[in-house]
Amino acid sequence: MNAQLVASCLGLTLTTCDIYLTRKEEKALIWSSPFHFTIVKTLFIFSRYFGLASQLYNVSLSAYWRYRYTAATVPRRFCTRDLAFKIFEHYFLLTILYIVLMLRVYALYNKSLAIILFLVLILALLQFNYICFPTESTNMKPGLVVLILAEALFQIIIHALVSKKTWTLPSTWSRTPTLTSVVTRDGFYVFLAIFVGIMAVIASSHERRLALLFLHPLFVFVIPCACCRVIMRLHRFRNEEASACSQGQDPVFSTLFSVWEVQTFPRNSSEA
Repeated sequence: MNAQLVASCLGLTLTTCDIYLTRKEEKALIWSSPFHFTIVKTLFIFSRYFGLASQLYNVSLSAYWRYRYTAATVPRRFCTRDLAFKIFEHYFLLTILYIVLMLRVYALYNKSLAIILFLVLILALLQFNYICFPTESTNMKPGLVVLILAEALFQIIIHALVSKKTWTLPSTWSRTPTLTSVVTRDGFYVFLAIFVGIMAVIASSHERRLALLFLHPLFVFVIPCACCRVIMRLHRFRNEEASACSQGQDPVFSTLFSVWEVQTFPRNSSEA
């Protein structure tokens, strides 16, 4: 119980530090005037503050269990509810991240409906596989293998589609951060973070170890952090897009910010 409380406090501390370090960029992106919601801003708020709420919940629950029960006396129904909520946390945060990554690909391919439908179909097939609708009990090892392969395959597809558009552009490999390099490298960093998380799950699944208690808080920290930084870094380099357009060029990312700025509640023409 002590280890669970320490792990939960670590996750909350990391999440709070990340919010503090990026508070200025968040203010400029989300809370600047004129204030209006866009799809991406809404995803940013959900990812960041649902992650924070999850960390607060984990700390509160761990502290309550620490002083109310011992490890052997926690009622099974409480453990079941906690597990169900943690699974919901994982998939909710991952879904937000996947939507952001798919929006980037959708924009890079000039708002291609075929591309977005392809990605949604692939994601649905990978997530809603035979494990979701079992006809008989599923062993841990096959289920874990399917989960790992599904996550890895989707990330590879996303990264391959982005690289196909940016691989040959000179600015992609510039040491000075540019819009193209940010799009390419951020996708790789997200892939790397999820891959490391998967490897950690594999390493901890063979036997019960204290390290397993740290996986959930760290996951709830890493996924919102990756999602929010992908959004903020793209907005940081939006001036490059404006400069390219002003020079009469036909940049690869000509549709990126038009997709990024789609409002959730568009203003009426009478309000404009």
